[in-house]
Amino acid sequence: MRESEHFRIERLAEGAFAAIATERGGGYSNAGIVDLGDRTLIFDAFDSVQAGEDLRILAEELTSGPIVYLIISHYHSDHWSGVQAFPSHTSVISTHITRDLMFEEVKELTALKANPSELVKEIEELQLSLENETNPIRRSSLESNISRIHQDLASLPIFQPRLPDQTFDNMLVFHGSQRKAELVTQGKGHTESDAYLILPEERIVFMGDLGFFQCQPFMVNADLLSWEAQLKTFLRSDVEAFVPGHGALGKKSDLTLMLDYFDSMEELVRRLIDEGKAVDYALKQILPPPFDEWQERSSRRYERNVKSLYQKMVDTSNHEQV
Repeated sequence: MRESEHFRIERLAEGAFAAIATERGGGYSNAGIVDLGDRTLIFDAFDSVQAGEDLRILAEELTSGPIVYLIISHYHSDHWSGVQAFPSHTSVISTHITRDLMFEEVKELTALKANPSELVKEIEELQLSLENETNPIRRSSLESNISRIHQDLASLPIFQPRLPDQTFDNMLVFHGSQRKAELVTQGKGHTESDAYLILPEERIVFMGDLGFFQCQPFMVNADLLSWEAQLKTFLRSDVEAFVPGHGALGKKSDLTLMLDYFDSMEELVRRLIDEGKAVDYALKQILPPPFDEWQERSSRRYERNVKSLYQKMVDTSNHEQV
C-alpha cells in the first residue's frame, strides 16, 4: 500500500479504515473507507481534488469490491471537494438538505476558480503574520494554514463540482456480503443537516463534523443544543471507536471534552453579556485548560466562534424580552 502526503490510513477493523488528514496536506478533513464485501463505501472525500484522487487509489488497493457509494456528511466543501476523483458509477449520497446547501458552496468555489486573487492575498497576509510570530504553537498553525491554501490553489484549476445523485432522510442501510452499515441523520447539529455512518457490529462511527477531537469545533453554522444532544446520544451508545471530521481517532472521553468546550464557551459569553461587555472584550479572554491550547492553535476559529455565539445569545435574550 502506497502512502499519501494528504492523509494516513488507520485500520479500524478488517475492511474498515479511517483516512486521517495530515497537517500540511490537501485533505484537511478526515474520511473513511468501508469494504462491505461485494462493494466499497467511502465516507467524505477531503478538501482537494488531489487528496480525493489518493483516497480513491488507496480505497481500490485496500478493498475487494468496486467503489459504489460515496457519502457526503454535510455541505462544507472541505468534505467533498475531492468527489470528482471517483468514477461516474459511484453514487454520491447526502441528506436532502445537504444537497440543497451545497449549491452556495459551489458558487463560491466557482468564483474562486475564476479569480483566486482572494486566496493569494490571504497567503500574503498569513506569511506576514508568520514572519512576525515567535510563539511556536501559533507559528505551526500559520504554516498549516498557508500550506492548506496552497493546496487549494493547486486544486482549483481542475475542480469540477459534483453534486449528490441520491439523497435520504432519517436512515439508509447498506447490506453487504461482509457487513452492514447504517447512514443516519438526526437533522441539525454542526450544520443544518449532518449525517454519520455506523458500523454496528464493529461499534465504529464515522462522525463527520459532529466530531472535532483535540481541536476547536467550528460553531458558526451550528445549532448548539442539537449538536450537544447528538454527542450525548453517542455517549449512551455502545460505539467504541469514533472517527471525527477533524482530529485524531477518539473515544467517548473525546465526546465529553467537546461538551466541556461548549460549556466553557457558553459560560464565558453568557457572563460577558450579563456584565454588559462588548464582543471585542470577549475575544481577549483565555479559555481554561486544555482549551487554552486549542484556542492558541487557532485564534481565528476562536474569534469566529465567539462572535457567532455572542450574536446568537444576544438575539435569544432580545427575543425573550419581547
